[in-house]
Amino acid sequence: MPSFVARRIRWAWLAGLGTALWMNRRDVVRWTRFASRSVSLRDELTFDTWWTEARVRAAITMDPVLRNDPDLDDVEVSDGRVTVRTSSASWPDAVTHINSLRKVKGVAEVACEPGALLGGIRVATDGTPVI
Repeated sequence: MPSFVARRIRWAWLAGLGTALWMNRRDVVRWTRFASRSVSLRDELTFDTWWTEARVRAAITMDPVLRNDPDLDDVEVSDGRVTVRTSSASWPDAVTHINSLRKVKGVAEVACEPGALLGGIRVATDGTPVI
């Protein structure tokens, strides 16, 4: 392809990439947090735990309700236990969401931890900080 054509197509390609990232911004943020946490905890995480968390995140990405839920903050996995962290005190239809995550291979238990982030500190529904 001639360089003058490639230069003109590059902007269209970048605009398409930017649009796709913006449309999927919640997923991009969640996957970026997962990648950064995986790198920072690489000595502590086992491959099975890492792989199970990746499967759970993929299940969230594939589920249209969970994917677009603005209250879903983050997901953590440890020893087959999935903790879904939400940014609000109440999560609509939590049973349906939790049941869809229980179907993921390697997940033994799913729990929802509602709360809000205030100044970078997770606060439970009663106002106490969650550690």
